[in-house]
Amino acid sequence: MIRRLLSWWSGHHRVADALLATVACGYLLITVPYHDQSVTEPGHIAVTFWGDLLAYASLAWRRSHPLPVLALVWTLWLMGGRWDIWAEWNASWSELSTPTALMLMFYTTGRWTTSRWAGLFLGGTLVPVALGAVRVWAGPDVVPFPMPAPADDLFTMSFVSCLAAWGMGRLRRAEAEALAEAVTRAEESQVQAILDEERVRIARELHDIVAHNVSAIVIQAHGAAAALLDEDIAAADAAVEAIGESGRTTLIELRLLLGVLRQAPAAPQPDIQAIHDLVRRLPLEVRFRVEGQAHEVSSVIGLSAYRIVQEALTNTLKHAGKEANAEVLLNYADDGLHIRVTDNGAGRFRQEPAGMRPAGAGHGLIGIQERAAMLGGTARAVPLPGGGFQVEATLPWV
Repeated sequence: MIRRLLSWWSGHHRVADALLATVACGYLLITVPYHDQSVTEPGHIAVTFWGDLLAYASLAWRRSHPLPVLALVWTLWLMGGRWDIWAEWNASWSELSTPTALMLMFYTTGRWTTSRWAGLFLGGTLVPVALGAVRVWAGPDVVPFPMPAPADDLFTMSFVSCLAAWGMGRLRRAEAEALAEAVTRAEESQVQAILDEERVRIARELHDIVAHNVSAIVIQAHGAAAALLDEDIAAADAAVEAIGESGRTTLIELRLLLGVLRQAPAAPQPDIQAIHDLVRRLPLEVRFRVEGQAHEVSSVIGLSAYRIVQEALTNTLKHAGKEANAEVLLNYADDGLHIRVTDNGAGRFRQEPAGMRPAGAGHGLIGIQERAAMLGGTARAVPLPGGGFQVEATLPWV
């Protein structure tokens, strides 16, 4: 049950984050006014409460727009003056204060982004430490604006807490990337094992072809020689004809088998740049578009994106035919790489009743969903109302 819940949470991050923000804001709206006995006098509610409410409402976009949300929560935390995280945790409604939201956002940026801006905001949590040190050593009049009295640790534990949250996010991202790479290596090993087994089978068939046909040719050649010595022209002609037929059969069978063995040595795995070559190579009319600022991605994301597009276009070719038109869109967004492959369904297969579809159809789409989920992303495939099919996948920046 818990594993299914976590899987759902990872696969529906927009809904999950919106639910988290709704629950947190609902808790604040119900608990705080009643606890402070100010439910009938909204004007007596502390201003910081509204900052907390805004901070937790912004968590609905914590994974889709992590850096803007972090900037907002960090600003609310700094302006609110509640810089001592430990003291906030001991307050009446401390579990849901802006410092807690700040630590959650540092974990989120460590887990889902590689931007250096997160490090800038992390360094910004040292501002209260610097101000506290100045006030302690130079006197309270040196600071030109009101500020809370420095804690015994000069707010150092607030910085350490945020650093720990960000570090946990980075560690989780590293684990997810390592897991994705391990799965990719396992898939490659499995494919290589299948290829090796196939080549052994081909070698056995090659031996059988050569042993059978060449032996027949040798026997027929001896027969033709014997017939010529006996001046039996008809028998010699028959033997020569049999030799030619065996030779032609051997050439055909050898061509089929050796075609597999002529494969080039293992090349580097395709990456996201290879998608452009892929769409040009297929016998389809494919439009390729890129939105957002294209940048270098990890090999794991690149390979997964290539395989997803490859499988989606293969399904288009298989089920909609060569007459179909397709479009491949790569969108470099803040929260990850968004992939969309759409076709116009020129063929008739997808309009046929489900019972007429061949057994095994749809396994490629399951593979797309598994590849996306492996990286903490999502994928879905839906028929379009006007005909055609659309595959969408989101791969977070791991």
